[in-house]
Amino acid sequence: MILRRLGNKTKIAKEIQKYFPTHSIYVEPFFGAGGMFFNKPKVKFNIVNDMDSDVFNLFQVVSNNYQELETAFYQMPIHSELLKHWKETPPTTQIERALFLLLHSNFTFNGYGATIVYGGSKSVVVSQKNAFGEKIALTNKMLFDVQFANFDFRKFLKALMLSDKDVENALIYCDPPYLGTDDNYKDGFLENDSNDLFDSLQETGCKWAMSEFNHPFIIEQAKQRNLNVITIGERQNLKNRRTEILVTNYKKDATLFDF
Repeated sequence: MILRRLGNKTKIAKEIQKYFPTHSIYVEPFFGAGGMFFNKPKVKFNIVNDMDSDVFNLFQVVSNNYQELETAFYQMPIHSELLKHWKETPPTTQIERALFLLLHSNFTFNGYGATIVYGGSKSVVVSQKNAFGEKIALTNKMLFDVQFANFDFRKFLKALMLSDKDVENALIYCDPPYLGTDDNYKDGFLENDSNDLFDSLQETGCKWAMSEFNHPFIIEQAKQRNLNVITIGERQNLKNRRTEILVTNYKKDATLFDF
């Protein structure tokens, strides 16, 4: 993964995948850093989406111009003056926008963008850059043949063009901004958004799974809609402890993938 994002599913992706049904079409409306996508077997058809234009731009650049991005990344100085400059004068080219997001996400304290994290010798910084460059190349390879959209989830799910046979073989996995954690995101995700997401998913006719915390609203929606709620485990930070759940419209005990 080339992005660090709050709540990404890297650490628990394998645990969640235990509950994924057989599928040859994988759909993800909230791609983010790709914590699930980059940590699961890649199936035959993959359709992903993120409404954040900076995230979309980054992965488009990685897909189509990764060698140019890699060269620019090696040449980019990792220091606060560049971070300050791009904050005050946002970059306009695709490459510079991608670099700004990478700098902000990976080289600032906790990815918050306030200040560059310093420490270690020059050789350590060079080593970190070399390792990160390898990640860019690997990401380019994994994104080959992936359809990537840049819409609000409502428009994205409504625009899915799947035949009856496709619907039978598709899985939609959602990792939306969690209710009660909107301070971690630029745009808060409210109860009406969650309600729209439930409705939009049901309208697709596909099997789907949604990651969330055990928020009372989510639990109530699951009960009203006769959905399944699977406890994944507890997640704890400095402020609180919450229970991670997976809401599905199907029952499945094992993970199988069609390649």
